[in-house]
Amino acid sequence: MIVVAGLSHRTAPIAVRERIALPKAEIPRVLSQFVARPAIGEAMLISTCNRVELVVAGKNGPVSDLSEVGQAAVEGLSALASGVRQHLYVHEGVDAVRHLFRVASSLDSLVLGEPQILGQVKEAFETARVAGTIGGCLHRTVPRAIRAAKRVRTETQLGAGQVSVPSVAVDLARQIFGDFRGKTVVLLGSGEMAETVAKLLKTAGTRLLVVGRNEARVGVLAAAVGGEPRAWGDLPAALIEADVVITSTSAPGFVVDYDAIHGLRKKRRGRSLFFIDLAVPRDVDPKVESLSEVFLYNIDDFERVVGETRQSRAREAEHAERVVTEEMAGWERWAESTQVTPVVVALRARFGRLLHAELDKSLKGRLKHLGEEERAALETMLDAALNKILHAPTAHLRQVVTDKDFESYRVEQLMNAVTELFELDAEPVSVPSTPSRPALAEAEGAEPSQRRATGTNGK
Repeated sequence: MIVVAGLSHRTAPIAVRERIALPKAEIPRVLSQFVARPAIGEAMLISTCNRVELVVAGKNGPVSDLSEVGQAAVEGLSALASGVRQHLYVHEGVDAVRHLFRVASSLDSLVLGEPQILGQVKEAFETARVAGTIGGCLHRTVPRAIRAAKRVRTETQLGAGQVSVPSVAVDLARQIFGDFRGKTVVLLGSGEMAETVAKLLKTAGTRLLVVGRNEARVGVLAAAVGGEPRAWGDLPAALIEADVVITSTSAPGFVVDYDAIHGLRKKRRGRSLFFIDLAVPRDVDPKVESLSEVFLYNIDDFERVVGETRQSRAREAEHAERVVTEEMAGWERWAESTQVTPVVVALRARFGRLLHAELDKSLKGRLKHLGEEERAALETMLDAALNKILHAPTAHLRQVVTDKDFESYRVEQLMNAVTELFELDAEPVSVPSTPSRPALAEAEGAEPSQRRATGTNGK
């Protein structure tokens, strides 16, 4: 089972969210810090403009104390920045898995149905895999969330049309001006979000100025959308011309401050200036809104704009929720089967220890004359016999826990009986982790034969 701890636009304002918004380069180091905690064995961090969520599994696998794991996750997130703890939420077990499935499917997004979150979850999974913080539990859970999200995208109309933070930003600008023709829009930043905004503005009749630190990237983007590239040093001049400024840089602090805008007021001759700040951390100093004829909107101001979108997509959201429920049922069958994993592992360890102890005695006595080849053959024979002996009871145990008509207390009684009969309490239990790359291939829809051929190098 897993735990999800974090904060989002539902629980924390942008001033809090930006405190723990991490640069991508910092995430592997932070993940290593999380799994260094005694209770946490696996970790993945989803960090977007609207949420920072830590997805973790316990160090003791299926027998982990989820409340202890959740407390460790909260402490880890709280250590990233002061003043965030009171805004954190924690989901445990089945609730955590359902939350993850809904997040990946954009059912918990500010803009219902927005497609970016799926890519962000996949990127978070891959970052954690490369960092070495994905184990057996997340390996089986996150790809199922990705698969659920892909089904939502293909089987529902939840994401039909333009539904994203950039599209909402453009809709907001349209509400301000009505007609874009003759207006100058400054696009501050040249990343993925800026590119999406620019494409939406391309046919709106605006004059588009693209400003960014990466001169080559700015030039490519401006050429693609019929805009004018501007160097970073030309930002003050661009702000004098602007009617609307849409910002989406990855800068760690403000790139537009109060003094800069205050100093440009005379040159702007009283014209109104609208800022739409899509960045987390924010690009525009919130104090600029105290200036006359300056208006500032950030991510948290979008709720009013997306309200109509939510209402129109309510029916598709219900369909998407049903898809999530179906995928959750598959995950629950797997999770229930893991209840018997410690018993199965201990049972195998018990039989294997006894059989190999007897073999060792024989190899030191009546069979001591055997050579290495004969000894290896006996080892192989014992392992094959062990597999055959344990196949039926193992299969029965796993079938019982997934049988909905078999009450949970009877499952517990059965496992306790096996444990007592074979004195398994004394056996050390180790639940192995599983490589995570094949799971991502499974989520992408590869056939089983393709997944086997792909191995750890597959996409």
